[in-house]
Amino acid sequence: MHAVREHAAGAIERARHGERPADDDLAALNDAQRAAPAITELTWDGSAVTASRRRTGPAGARLAARLAEAAADLLADPSVTRIRQCEADDCVLLFLPGHPRRRWCSAARCGNRVRVARHYQRHKPA
Repeated sequence: MHAVREHAAGAIERARHGERPADDDLAALNDAQRAAPAITELTWDGSAVTASRRRTGPAGARLAARLAEAAADLLADPSVTRIRQCEADDCVLLFLPGHPRRRWCSAARCGNRVRVARHYQRHKPA
């Protein structure tokens, strides 16, 4: 999981800046998905055929494969270049802004703390 997370972060960081992701990052994400292949399993529920997606393999490999698949979906999405990093000093989260002027991952969390700190600096006794 840690390796998949690091490779996903590296690939996303480069892609969001319009750069080519490193070959080893893409290869690692592909390998993680291959380790626990996903199948669409068909079942009869008594009145209709239902389809559900499931992965085979050990639990750790399935989890890593799901993370790698989510990263692959994000990397293949044209909006990957719009991803931003939160502007709060102590936040490491990335987000896809719904508005071009959005600066924080969460207005309620990071945005509020930045505004409170700014207010405190303006009204701090000299």
